[in-house]
Amino acid sequence: MQFPFLNRPSIRKVTVGTADEAGRVARTVMEGLLAELPELLLACLVEVPSGRVVASYTTAANLNPNQINLRYAKLLRATDAALATQQIPGGPLTEMTLLLEDQLHIVRPLPNSSWYCFLAVRFADTNLGMATEILRRHTSKL
Repeated sequence: MQFPFLNRPSIRKVTVGTADEAGRVARTVMEGLLAELPELLLACLVEVPSGRVVASYTTAANLNPNQINLRYAKLLRATDAALATQQIPGGPLTEMTLLLEDQLHIVRPLPNSSWYCFLAVRFADTNLGMATEILRRHTSKL
């Protein structure tokens, strides 16, 4: 039996977990992100309920999308639950931005599906406005 979170990710290659229409759409999104943000550290599309990575791209083995996705899927479920019970004021969650020491992480739930897109870049390589706009443009097709 293989466990995806124990496997080493493919480096500098778009990996898609399914060959159906969803997989083709996921590949298109990942390739579009990579074309506009070639300095991407990590990008992945994830199913929120299962935490399964639909498509991913990473530049280093220590940036494993199969490990990172579990944390953010849990964070999204908790945030959605808090919004549903109105513990946090506001409307639906459209995006989360996390600023680390030298990296920018953006988590964007996709409005018409149970997927979210995760993106990580270095501050030195791009800025928040550009990364957010590129992510919004490529995921609005879904």
